[in-house]
Amino acid sequence: MSSSIINTDKKSETTTDSIDTGSISSVLDVILGLFAIPDAPVTPLPPPLLMTGANLRPGLSTSDIASRIISRQSEAGLAVGDVFHDGPNKAEAMELIRIEEIINALQTEGKIEIAIPPGVGIQAIGVGNLGGPVVVQGVTTAIASGKGVIR
Repeated sequence: MSSSIINTDKKSETTTDSIDTGSISSVLDVILGLFAIPDAPVTPLPPPLLMTGANLRPGLSTSDIASRIISRQSEAGLAVGDVFHDGPNKAEAMELIRIEEIINALQTEGKIEIAIPPGVGIQAIGVGNLGGPVVVQGVTTAIASGKGVIR
């Protein structure tokens, strides 16, 4: 008489999207996931800081980025420098190519769009009918948009 082995730990074949409906903990995870609070967005930078900080940035440099990555490869246990008998380190050369292509794609294909909310204060000074100064103060009433490039 042969004994047959039955797998009682087999998951249900009717589940979809890798949700095990036969498990209470899996169903609870799905329900709790519905009520999960997403991460809060970053706090916007103040406009004066943006204006001065943007002018202080040097721009993207493929060689600087690649050299920083290559210098940190030893942290991951990878060989750094010309350690191979067949010439320069091909992994380091590939890292430079990879960074060049990523930066090129960002600079030539990337698009930056901004939205300026209504309520931005405006001031203007002009000349009136009798030659006297006319001062105008107000706020924008519509959303303004702008475009930029990554450099």
